[in-house]
Amino acid sequence: MRFQIMGRDVGVKAICAVLVGVSCVAFAAGTAQAQIGFQEFRAADGTTYEVLAAPNPLGGGAERIRITTVAGSVAGGSGCTTPGNTSGDPVSAAGFVDSPSMQLYQYDLVRRTSIIVPANATMTFDGTFGGRVTFGTPGNASARLVCGAAFDCTGQAGVVEVLHPLDFAGDTVPPACIANDLDPDCVANPVTSFAFGVAATGSPPVCTNPDATVTVNTTICAAEPADGFTINTGQAIVFIYNHSLGGSGFTVDAGGFGISTDDVNNPGCDDPPSVVSSSGRTDSQPAPPPPTETPTNSPTTTPTATNTATNTATPTFTATNTFTPTATQTFTQTPTPSNTATATFTRTNTPTLTPTPPPTNTRPPIPVVPSPTSPAGLVMIIGLGGGLLWALRRMVGTK
Repeated sequence: MRFQIMGRDVGVKAICAVLVGVSCVAFAAGTAQAQIGFQEFRAADGTTYEVLAAPNPLGGGAERIRITTVAGSVAGGSGCTTPGNTSGDPVSAAGFVDSPSMQLYQYDLVRRTSIIVPANATMTFDGTFGGRVTFGTPGNASARLVCGAAFDCTGQAGVVEVLHPLDFAGDTVPPACIANDLDPDCVANPVTSFAFGVAATGSPPVCTNPDATVTVNTTICAAEPADGFTINTGQAIVFIYNHSLGGSGFTVDAGGFGISTDDVNNPGCDDPPSVVSSSGRTDSQPAPPPPTETPTNSPTTTPTATNTATNTATPTFTATNTFTPTATQTFTQTPTPSNTATATFTRTNTPTLTPTPPPTNTRPPIPVVPSPTSPAGLVMIIGLGGGLLWALRRMVGTK
């Protein structure tokens, strides 16, 4: 079985370059080698996934890996190894942070899966939100899903792996403790790691005698270490670090030994299970990029002038027919016994239809005087003359 990592088919030698990219150990020709399948993934919110796997083949005649040290830190870490070639050669392997300049990640903020047995060797990672690791074919019911937050696995096809604290003791991975002042031969200074399956005290648990109980140094063909945990070929385990890491870089590390379960192996070890190789791994990733701000066009309310019809009372002058009294003078000649013409003035009101626009007051019309050349004028003149003559006679008669 060969591991498919993000869609690429890689073998044992390629895993160092594809999965790690740093601290790859160069081995001499003929040296037994069995590399841990190793990868660090960073999600958008900073959650870090440390994936440890045992690819097939492991190389060197090993059928499984015995992981003895695991570490994670925001301040940096490392992994080292001393390889061996033949039976009795000293070998060392460790994943660690340097003491005391670096600090191991807080114990109670680390979680892990149990040993995962994928349906096939395909592994993919979705880094959105809190991230999701998928072992097997994505979308298939047999896929195994690992999510730091349950939300990121919701609605996905497959089996969601249960996460455990480091002190969990209910599966094949023993409880972990903090191993201070380890002294692997592959590094010059004391280091600190998480170790597994050794005596510990306190909370968080601290390994009581790490130099004697945590395996970081051994020899080729030595017995399989009693501490640590086993990953068989084609299996994996995931450690999750996810507490406020959005703005921080992060380093993960691991160390372990290749184990042969039979006497067919490169060093020729004939007393299985025995150590046939060593591997120390590290990977460092920067902080995930911050979310990208995308400008969004928002509708803006713009005042618009609108003509609104308004009913306004407007005074309107309307021509109205009104009756206006008009004074008219009419002369009537009345015969008298003395055959004297008498002028009689009669005033007659004649209704006249005159259009008058209100509210203008209409002045009374000027009285109409007959023209002297008209018949009425002649009658008037004759009447006036007769009256004058009559008056003169009376004046003469009285004298």
